[in-house]
Amino acid sequence: MRQSVTSGQAAIDWRMRHHADLMLLDLKLQDIGGKELIDHLASIGRLLPFIIITGQGDERVAVEMMKRGALDYLVKDTQFAELLPAVVQRALAQIETEKRLTAAEEALGKSEALKQAVMHSLTAHIAVLDGSGNIIALNEAWNRFAHLNGVTGLAQTGVGSNYLEACRRAAAGGAVQASQALVGIQEVLAGSRNEFSLEYDCHGPGTERWFVMLVTPLGPPGGGTVISHTDITERKKLEKSLLDLTEREQRKFGHDLHDGLGQRLTGLEMLSHALAEDIKSQAPPLAKRAERLNRELRETVTQARLLSHSLAPVPLEGEGLMRALFELAASTSRIPRVKCQFHCEPPVSIQDPATATHLYRIAQEAVNNALKHGQATKIKITLAERNGTVHFSVENNGRPMPVSIPANSGTGLHVMRYRARMIDASLSIEPGQTKGVNVVCIVRRKI
Repeated sequence: MRQSVTSGQAAIDWRMRHHADLMLLDLKLQDIGGKELIDHLASIGRLLPFIIITGQGDERVAVEMMKRGALDYLVKDTQFAELLPAVVQRALAQIETEKRLTAAEEALGKSEALKQAVMHSLTAHIAVLDGSGNIIALNEAWNRFAHLNGVTGLAQTGVGSNYLEACRRAAAGGAVQASQALVGIQEVLAGSRNEFSLEYDCHGPGTERWFVMLVTPLGPPGGGTVISHTDITERKKLEKSLLDLTEREQRKFGHDLHDGLGQRLTGLEMLSHALAEDIKSQAPPLAKRAERLNRELRETVTQARLLSHSLAPVPLEGEGLMRALFELAASTSRIPRVKCQFHCEPPVSIQDPATATHLYRIAQEAVNNALKHGQATKIKITLAERNGTVHFSVENNGRPMPVSIPANSGTGLHVMRYRARMIDASLSIEPGQTKGVNVVCIVRRKI
């Protein structure tokens, strides 16, 4: 719609009731000047894009109006009528372009606001890293956790710090999981793996906490990563409770099997042996059947003992772990061309059956791995107490340790790490003194 008025007041009245895309403004109106009209429309919030029309000799005023927002100006001369359509079209095209840019900026702003809102609403701790490992964004959950755990000013994990360097420092201090995290993040950054995950503990004073780290790429290789840390404490506590319950039930069943059914089978085996001797002298034709019965009972007793031992490998007394490890070494040495030794001087007494059982299962898994994967012929199990902590290791002379051990390297290693966490212990996989692998477990609290 086009509308023409001859005075400033008429223009104001019309503008109060209507919308327009462009205004052609003659600087010389009947009642007020063009500059005054512009100032008034701006003051009441009704200013719209405009083009100045001026007479000969007023170019200086026109330039001043351009500085105040005019899109263009035209001089009323002999070419005015020819130039006007092109100038108007150019101005309308500029207005349309600016509208699209404004709409795009608003949409981008809304999109960014939405992304920020989503990121800050997540309960997981989120950090965004650039291609060099620098932290470029954090969500509120990350900041809140850092503050609650005494990281003043986020000096260690704030925006601008390098997450890879933080991992390197922690790894240099002996944190095995930090070393694993460093390798995993670097591999995701390089594009050699699609994602990396790692479960780890982050205990505080009087508080047990577990998290799972997930690292995913941000765009193409080298473009950065998104790291999330999700609290899985409740799940881990439930798993711990279930594992402890399972271990207790297994120990109870194993002891019941040994002390109840096992004893009765032993008595029957002794009775059948005596009966076989009597039959041999009194009824020779039945002697072979009696001997077979006695042999079957003897094998049944052996199987019952093995089953009870597998269910309850560690005796309940404080020195039970030492006895169980000695028996593990002895049974392993019965394998052809394999020598397994157990060293424990002075004696180490562990009163907690759950801790003793977890340590035994770790040793059992380490021995199995040495035989199955390492093709070891010599295995050394060591148990010692140093400064109130228990140091426990299983070293073999098998195949050398790989350059890097993935976090998801296998069920056996995963179970060993899990059992170590259940008793608040650290577990590391190290090269042997000459070759092979040394599994080292250190219980962090006195037991």
